[in-house]
Amino acid sequence: MNDVLNPLVDNAVLCWGCPVFDRLFQVVSYSAAAVYNKLTIFCAILFCVLLAFFIMNAVWKNIKGNISDPWYKKSIQPVIINSLVALTLLGMGVTFPRFITSITFEPVTDIALIYTQTMLETTPETVNEKVPYTPQEISSEGFYRPELRDKIILLMKTTITQFQSYIKLGIAVMDKAFSYKALLGVGALIKHITLFFIGLYLAYGFFKLFLRFCFYFADIIVAMTFFAFFFPLSLILIAFKGADAPSWISALGKNIGTAQLKKLINAIITLAAAVLTYTVIMTIIAKFFSAPGQSTEEIMTMILSGDIYADALSSDNLASITLVGSIILLYVVNFLYDQIPQVTSMVLSTFGVSQENELSEKLANTVMQLTSNAVGYATAVGKTILNKGEKNKENKDTKDKTDNKTK
Repeated sequence: MNDVLNPLVDNAVLCWGCPVFDRLFQVVSYSAAAVYNKLTIFCAILFCVLLAFFIMNAVWKNIKGNISDPWYKKSIQPVIINSLVALTLLGMGVTFPRFITSITFEPVTDIALIYTQTMLETTPETVNEKVPYTPQEISSEGFYRPELRDKIILLMKTTITQFQSYIKLGIAVMDKAFSYKALLGVGALIKHITLFFIGLYLAYGFFKLFLRFCFYFADIIVAMTFFAFFFPLSLILIAFKGADAPSWISALGKNIGTAQLKKLINAIITLAAAVLTYTVIMTIIAKFFSAPGQSTEEIMTMILSGDIYADALSSDNLASITLVGSIILLYVVNFLYDQIPQVTSMVLSTFGVSQENELSEKLANTVMQLTSNAVGYATAVGKTILNKGEKNKENKDTKDKTDNKTK
């Protein structure tokens, strides 16, 4: 079964979201760079307005006598100095934000990429061979460097290879169910039938997870768009950082500045967190199919490489499994699927990172629901057509009987 279905998995389970992400990346990067100069002019004017409000607020506090800094050395003076730096950086144009992204987001993506490929014991060459998508040629004059796009796509492709491997494991388990040992009795037959459904559930479950993962780029694109749009504004708000500014100015700087930076970083890390979660879960599942005394690492290496076949799975555990044990295993597999979001959140919270995939999950849920509705509608139409044909046949038979009785 693996020999027949593995090529189908290799050709079907690919990075479906890569072309979409690639195109959207270009649109966001080019658009942000094109309007950056106009945004800087708007933000410079806005800064003057905010500075006027800030000075009025400082003067008013001094008149009321609620401050101990009449010469404004701790309020206005730092803001003036910081504003000169901010306006200078703002005047550098898109070169400065491109530099910022190269020293923030790109290193984060590099670390996530190294981490995932180490976990999966793979290399960029192997990933590109299994998921052959080549990013389009783009100019380096955009808001984001092409290197960032290439690394995120490679990170997505690396995770896709994991889904390929786990779906192949499910196929290998189904193949194991067609063993000749299934003919040794009713009990063995029931065990093998149960094993077949376990393998089917593994393949189907990870294919569903793969479909959901295809939409995980949505949060990254949205975060990139907001970061690019708000970057000039967050840059000028740095001038008020640490100063005795009105609360609404401080809140504006917090929500627009570091918040957008964290969201994009979290969205990138969320892609890598999926690899750890699925690997931990599959290690638990692989332990069941390994022979007594066999290293789990050995069978996990075969799974992750995609070279897992029915012969590699242990028959000893299958021989000792009971019907109740089969049901429990199926329940455990189902339980592990349900725990994936919780495990991912727990892993990310350990490093102080929040999971940024809310939009992706909503998009995936919508597509899944639309697909389910389309299948249900097609099924209903098919039943209606078949029922109509049966009714026509019944009506015809009834009419023939009536005609015969009349004769």
